[in-house]
Amino acid sequence: MLHQIGLFFHMVAIMLAAGGSVGAMLVEKQLWSRINERPDDARAMMPILKSAPRLIMVGLAFFLVSGLIMLSSVNWIYLTQPWFIIKFVLFVSLPVRGAIIGRPIIKHIGMQISQSPTNMTALLPLKAKMLRFHIAQFCTIGVMFLLVLFKIG
Repeated sequence: MLHQIGLFFHMVAIMLAAGGSVGAMLVEKQLWSRINERPDDARAMMPILKSAPRLIMVGLAFFLVSGLIMLSSVNWIYLTQPWFIIKFVLFVSLPVRGAIIGRPIIKHIGMQISQSPTNMTALLPLKAKMLRFHIAQFCTIGVMFLLVLFKIG
């Protein structure tokens, strides 16, 4: 029974975190495509882009709760496994990297597009940084997935 509860929370976590992540990336893609032609539309997207990390954080909190429930259901046997320790460190790095790297970039993007006219020379490096941030986050998630799938480590 405990394991099913953990799985339920895990599915909710996937929907929240993945939905927030993919949704934020889609909004960001629209922001970049409209920034030159319709800067007012791009400015209107900033509140959505700034609120998406909250949804992702709620999803990550559900992941943590569901993981603890599932660990409890198997009597914590994975707690000392190297693959689990690596996965947990990578899991913790996701919101930390989001707070340290992602949030400031979004704030800088918001400041730049709020100016009229929009300074595209200042936005291009921010766009590149945000792309690198997304790649690093999704690679981390991929490594975590592989660790769990193959119990590597």
